[in-house]
Amino acid sequence: MHHTGWNIKDKPIRYLTDDEEQKILKELDPSLAKDQKHKKGRQAARDIFILMIDGCFRINEASVLKWSDVDFDNGVIYLYRSTVSNDDFIPMTKRLRATLLNRRRSVDGDYVFPGRFGGHKTMQNNRALEAAFRRVGLDDVSSHNLRKTFATRLLSRGAAITDVQHLLGHASVKTTEKAYAAFVKNERFKQTIDFLDKPVLPKLKVVK
Repeated sequence: MHHTGWNIKDKPIRYLTDDEEQKILKELDPSLAKDQKHKKGRQAARDIFILMIDGCFRINEASVLKWSDVDFDNGVIYLYRSTVSNDDFIPMTKRLRATLLNRRRSVDGDYVFPGRFGGHKTMQNNRALEAAFRRVGLDDVSSHNLRKTFATRLLSRGAAITDVQHLLGHASVKTTEKAYAAFVKNERFKQTIDFLDKPVLPKLKVVK
């Protein structure tokens, strides 16, 4: 039996590798689009992609984001999440801040992603984004995997699970643990075994 991804007992978590992310970003490069309408659509999809992968937004949260929630001075986005009914903020990565600053120059109105007829974009999924996944051959990826990419990146770099829980907007740390326990364990085991590949440091001589 051939296993890919994580823990044999648990359903593997599908997240994007750095390489897959680069492919998608290249695919969404607005300068490669032929006409103006496609350019705008591609730019929006690229910006949503970065908002989701760097800021762990859900797609419906991205669609209603207002400029008044983006605090460029403090480098954070204020986010109200009904699931945990609290006002939270998500610190922006340098890339996300640059992306939104760039977007701010060309987008008028209240919403970061305005709809065609006023108001905000309605998104269950972003068609341009999903199409880009297909074009680079990622048939098993949807926008939901972007939040998973955000979480696994933090956890594999040693972030505390309670902090990841708050950033994901999970009401309970149990939810986060349940979703990512296998991933965390596997990462820890891998890093533990890596010690065996490291040379043993010479014992310090006692200076008399």
